[in-house]
This record gives sequence, C-alpha cells and structure tokens, in this order.
Amino acid sequence: NFGYVNKDRNTPQAFSHFTYQMSGCKLLICDIQGVDDMYTDPQIHSANRKGFGKGNLGEKGMIRFCETHMCNPICKYLGLKSLNGCGSPMSGST
Repeated sequence: NFGYVNKDRNTPQAFSHFTYQMSGCKLLICDIQGVDDMYTDPQIHSANRKGFGKGNLGEKGMIRFCETHMCNPICKYLGLKSLNGCGSPMSGST
C-alpha cells in the first residue's frame, strides 16, 4: 500500500501501473495480494483522496508507487509509459 514491491510476480505491478495510466493519473489500484495470478484485497488510492477507505493515501500513495515502481516486461508489452519522475498525479503527467 505504501511502496512495497513484490519482485516474484510482474502482474500486480503492471496492473497497478495500467490502472494509474488509464485513469489519467487519478486512480491507482495497489496492494494486490494473492496466490499465483488469483488476486484479492486491493487498495485504491485516488488523487482527490475521496472514498475507498482509510487506506486511500491519495497523492502521497500514488507518488510513492511511482517512486518504487520499475517497469517490467508486462508494462512494456502493454505499451505503458515510464513512471520515472511522474510528478504530481493531479498534474496528469506520466
């Protein structure tokens, strides 16, 4: 939820990256847990920090994800833009 990166699986990180980019940097689904490719218990960060419970860390959580995310083969296959230096989610820069 705040920067941990599981290096055993590429899918959760790529999915989080995908949700961030496809929402126009307004939402990020992260903290994905599960076994193999069966995922449960996600957390959602929103740029406006509204909804999604106490775990919604808003821009702070999104920026932390951008700082720790390293694109993997799935990100590249999907054509996702690099998040290095993504800046403020509210600015919409990716």
